[in-house]
Amino acid sequence: MKELRSKVVAALKREFTYECTISSKMNQVILKVRNIDFEQELGRLLQQIQQIIDKHYPKREEHILLVIRAMDGQSENTFKIWKSV
Repeated sequence: MKELRSKVVAALKREFTYECTISSKMNQVILKVRNIDFEQELGRLLQQIQQIIDKHYPKREEHILLVIRAMDGQSENTFKIWKSV
């Protein structure tokens, strides 16, 4: 699981277009996003993350748990990208 998480972090760092820091900790991929209206942009953030992961890792044997946080710490959302069937 750690290997897939590390690969996902690397892919997101290369392709994710929002200004953020991306890391991995305790079975989670954590994105701390700067300078956005969190409520308005959350759907686009999730869509872009899903597209990047599906593009590079369409066949996954484990789930990926993601945490998206606003840099100011006022908003946070956790979601899971399910493993491939």
